[in-house]
Amino acid sequence: MSYGIYGDAFWWQAENEPHSAISKFISVLRDEQDLYYRDLATYSGLFNGRPPHSRYSHGANHYSLMKQPRLTFNIVHSICQAATAKIAKHRPAINFLTEGGSFSKKRKAKQFKKLMQGQFYTMRMYKVAQRAFLDACIMGTGSIKLFNEHGKIKAERVPTYELTLDPIEVENGNSPRQLFQTKKVSKHVLAEMFPSKKNEIMEKSESRSDVTGEEQDRETDMVECHEAWHLPSGPDATDGRHIICTNNATLLDEEWDKDYFPFAFIKWSDNPSSFWGNGLGKEVKGIQVEINKLLARIQEQMHLATPKVFIEDTSKIVQSHLNNKIWGVIKYRGTPPQFFVPRSVSGEMFAHLDRLVDRAYEMTGISQLAAQSKKPTGIESGRALREFSDIESERFMVVGQAYEQMFLDLSEQLIKLIRDSHKEGSPYKVISFDNKTGLEKVNWSDISLEDDEYVIQISPIGSLPQTPAAKLASVAEMHMNGFFTTEEAHQLLDFPDLEQANKMKTSYMDVIDMIIESLIDKGKYVSPEPYMNLEYAIARFQQAYNLAIIDDIPDDKLELLRRWMSQANSLIQQGNKPPAVKPPPGPEAPMPMGMPMGMPMGMPMGMPMGAPAGLPQPPPPMMPPGLPPAAPPGAPPGGGPDLAAMAGLPGPGLPI
Repeated sequence: MSYGIYGDAFWWQAENEPHSAISKFISVLRDEQDLYYRDLATYSGLFNGRPPHSRYSHGANHYSLMKQPRLTFNIVHSICQAATAKIAKHRPAINFLTEGGSFSKKRKAKQFKKLMQGQFYTMRMYKVAQRAFLDACIMGTGSIKLFNEHGKIKAERVPTYELTLDPIEVENGNSPRQLFQTKKVSKHVLAEMFPSKKNEIMEKSESRSDVTGEEQDRETDMVECHEAWHLPSGPDATDGRHIICTNNATLLDEEWDKDYFPFAFIKWSDNPSSFWGNGLGKEVKGIQVEINKLLARIQEQMHLATPKVFIEDTSKIVQSHLNNKIWGVIKYRGTPPQFFVPRSVSGEMFAHLDRLVDRAYEMTGISQLAAQSKKPTGIESGRALREFSDIESERFMVVGQAYEQMFLDLSEQLIKLIRDSHKEGSPYKVISFDNKTGLEKVNWSDISLEDDEYVIQISPIGSLPQTPAAKLASVAEMHMNGFFTTEEAHQLLDFPDLEQANKMKTSYMDVIDMIIESLIDKGKYVSPEPYMNLEYAIARFQQAYNLAIIDDIPDDKLELLRRWMSQANSLIQQGNKPPAVKPPPGPEAPMPMGMPMGMPMGMPMGMPMGAPAGLPQPPPPMMPPGLPPAAPPGAPPGGGPDLAAMAGLPGPGLPI
């Protein structure tokens, strides 16, 4: 009997329970690829600082350390953690582009984005993605599994060593048609999941021959559980199969009609001859092993290099006289004792160690500064920090794109899962959130789009630096060059300890944006009030009005915008402004010389200089041709913090 064959058919074609064929087939496949799984254990063991090829190399902590603690310099751990911190710290933004430009579809696309954001937050997707990315760094491939459990869609990181493929299928990088996952699961958990198979699950306990005593008693509750997928052979084929089984029972057997596995993969670097990727663990394996050996020798020699005392057997010397007492007396007969200090470790061994470390960082493209979270000496300006970061990041451009592609794959599968869950049960809802509007419940039934009505786009990683110092320097630099106002700079900084202060300073901008969104998206009208910054509001409404025309917003929504601007103009003409607010006691922070007082002078090309035609025009002194000053009427006087001074930037006119 051929393994993978059940009777006269392959396991996915079997009419009866195929668990026996599946378990034997997996065993044969893993035996054929024993060297690959040994390598995975080696890479994982090196990352964890544990002996390679140990059965606990993948992360368990059960083996006994040597009596003498080992001296270590874990390069694999350092470079993998640095790469993960550099790339996986980002949260790629997901956008939906609709077919056609109708207002209805664009509104659905916006809600689509909110639903995905809420779903990612609920599933802790970014944390799971970071863990999968770390697997890719260590072992070459990381994977995330999406599944529906009790009506909730979940995501979990699946270690690479749990997955099995047929090596013949994936020769020369071909895509697999079958995939297996094997993991240890509690018998009691399986019995609760599949109550009809409880007897088969509980009847046999799988003990381990390599453990004894209490450890064996604890692990006998665990059984080996296999999950197998076979993709349909064609669009109309019905041979797709999904099976969950143990070695002695089939727990679930159903048709699999999807043309993909419920996994999203990321590879550190592609391997042209295999489905699996190559990781940093493989790149520096030889160097790390050599470093470990060299450190062991250095440690041994250092312990041997202790002072010794030579005493002849015939000498009558009291050993207690050999002490550190000042003016101590050593009595002897015959040959006096001789004191000897062995030569310590040679400098060549330390030089060789330094060369190995430098070579490891050079091969992987990770600088020691990045691994130690340090910036080069002398680089202070935002521009210089960005250039340094760009140079260092160029090495990881491809893997960064792979990270974004993983989120694209996750989004596509997630939408299909949500659509299936909505069809099978109650209406699917997700709690999303927005920095301006707060929590919002998004219903799938309100935004459902067919697959041919939208395209998912993953926005590139943010252009601003991530460290507070570098971000402050970059924002201050752009502020000095007139790209945005002080309040807009505060919005970009997004520092947690300044959050409340920033919200207070930018609240007049946020309320206008909320009104615009309410008018366009919901058709809910909110009248302008004298206490609003009406000059800023009209300029903002003009921008929104032009964009609404481009987006083909219905005329009834445009009329609401025109109506609001007309009322705001009337309030300005009537002079309905709030009374001046007395500033709080204390000194005011002056604005740095040369910094712009608001938005750049003049409107962008194509932007109207006033309200749309047909609206009452205010007197010229009341409506400046450009954008209004940054400080709104009614806001507390006094400028914000000196961003340039905080960032350590030079004054205006000096090079950065």
